[in-house]
Amino acid sequence: MTENDFYVEERDMTLEEVQEALKKYERKYGMSSDEFYEKWKKGQTYLVAESVEWVTIFESYQVMNGKDSQNGKAL
Repeated sequence: MTENDFYVEERDMTLEEVQEALKKYERKYGMSSDEFYEKWKKGQTYLVAESVEWVTIFESYQVMNGKDSQNGKAL
């Protein structure tokens, strides 16, 4: 797997593509996107090249599912 496997243009992605991209990160790092996002917000993750991309995709996923990307609550 290369960094390019994870690079996506989230504004052009379908919900299914977003879900698949999240699954790739989850498999690679051994944690759910929810877990990663909570650690990211608390500053408990080490910076990896894909961290910003993972956060961006996860926030896009939340918005696509009618949630506020900052707190995960319904809009």
